[in-house]
Amino acid sequence: MTHIPIKTDVEEEKENKKKKKRFLWFWLSLILLVGIAGGSYLYFNHGSSTPESQLVAGDFLPKKKDARQMTDAELAQYAQKAVDASQFQLMINPKSTINFDTQSGYIGIKNPKNNAYPINVNFYTSDNIKIYTSGAIEPGQEVTSGSLSTKLRKGTYEVKARFDIYDNKTKQKRGQQSAILEMTVQ
Repeated sequence: MTHIPIKTDVEEEKENKKKKKRFLWFWLSLILLVGIAGGSYLYFNHGSSTPESQLVAGDFLPKKKDARQMTDAELAQYAQKAVDASQFQLMINPKSTINFDTQSGYIGIKNPKNNAYPINVNFYTSDNIKIYTSGAIEPGQEVTSGSLSTKLRKGTYEVKARFDIYDNKTKQKRGQQSAILEMTVQ
């Protein structure tokens, strides 16, 4: 024989009150979440009380006067100038040869004429010791030989060349590129 628990009226009333409380808390929580979401949406998307732009009566675009339509060739040339000004071509010989006695020798770095920016090139050993600085190299200039600032022993080294790119007007650094080369000290 199975035993079926029988609830009394008091127990049933308590359970009904619990259910009602849970039901109310659920709806209050849901309303609160919807209110927060709606308020956040309005605040971030429509919260500004002042319009972003105002139209003043009578302030309209004037009639065309001096403007003319650009040809496709002119438009392409204008776009190409903007692209050329934003690009940088890195040119360095992948092998350098340095005389052990003088610590100077062949270093092949070019800043092509089509580059828009001056550069400075620093060489670093694998343990990040700076061994050479080129100084400013303007577009159309090259470095064919130089002297190391830190003495190296005879041998072949893997050297990181860091190209620092500068704005030609403000002289502030705009960015950098790196290349790996082989340097032989003999």
